[in-house]
Amino acid sequence: MLVHTYLQCRIGNICCQPNSYHRVLYDHVSSICRFITRSSTLTILKISSFTSFILILCSFTATAGDLAYITNQGSDTVSVLDIAQQKITHTINVGKAPVGVAIARKQQRVYISNANSQTVSVINSRTQQVIREIPVNIQAVGIALSRDEKTLYVADWGGAQVIAVDTAQPQKQQAFKAGQTPSGMVVSADNKKLFIANRDSNDITVVDTRTLQTIAQVKVGLHPFALTLSPDGRTLFVVNVVSNTLTLLDVDSYQASTIKTGKHPYGVAISPDGRWAYVSNNHAESVSVIDIASGNTVKTITVGDSPEGIEYDKASHQIIVANWGSDTVSIIDPHTNTVTHTLDSPKLCRSFGQFILEAK
Repeated sequence: MLVHTYLQCRIGNICCQPNSYHRVLYDHVSSICRFITRSSTLTILKISSFTSFILILCSFTATAGDLAYITNQGSDTVSVLDIAQQKITHTINVGKAPVGVAIARKQQRVYISNANSQTVSVINSRTQQVIREIPVNIQAVGIALSRDEKTLYVADWGGAQVIAVDTAQPQKQQAFKAGQTPSGMVVSADNKKLFIANRDSNDITVVDTRTLQTIAQVKVGLHPFALTLSPDGRTLFVVNVVSNTLTLLDVDSYQASTIKTGKHPYGVAISPDGRWAYVSNNHAESVSVIDIASGNTVKTITVGDSPEGIEYDKASHQIIVANWGSDTVSIIDPHTNTVTHTLDSPKLCRSFGQFILEAK
């Protein structure tokens, strides 16, 4: 909570405005001015009718911008990128070989999978400090959260299983079956299904999140790795590393179509309007901009070496790309399809999963 002091006034029934960030409205019923911030925090200010100017002590909740959490596998750290400022604000020590990211916005927590220490680091997103290490005893790579943030799913890269972790009581864990070498995961918009990309069995496992039983096994391309959902939640997008394709899968019928990508696609992000797919091509040092309706690549954007994690930030309308091979983060303007900034990051940055924390 930040405390600010303002010289405030009221002339008749008109409340003076302190600045563009805050708004003060006169309440005719209570005969007071109501002080409102953009974050919807409301503080009632009693204004004396006999005083033109008074000094008021006001408190409000600070509104931060969106943050990207960049896992640095080679330095056992996570970099926090303030997207609006386009700068790294924190570097956080986590477990060994961090890879995956899952964001719990309501909990104000960020979950990081650590492949070599077989743990999940829990970061407080307000303080940017690790508050817990959860042992999972698997080679943790892919990671995803249920929509209600009650269950954390951690994929076992070295096996054919996924661990469901109770986020309130992390010692409560349940293993369930997946395909060979499970990697990327995402939960359906209605929270009823978990989709798991299985790299070595070339398929998607669909799991009932209530029973943790497999309800479908869908073949896709060769070595599916990362996946994401369309904004309306109806289509699953899966990048197939070896076949150089993007699979579009209907989440209800499991009907699939395929689009060509660049060489060795490792990540995919979808524009908020659902029109464009942005695919990071690990062996081509590029991002493909794909018109989803036609399946055509309309632009190829050169980024850093071995790009992997990619996500579209809806607040700033920028695309964040973690370049594993060059230890950099590329920021792309989707309006011009050009790289506007390149930032240094510690060794082997990946950001596998959904790694942007939205401020609102």
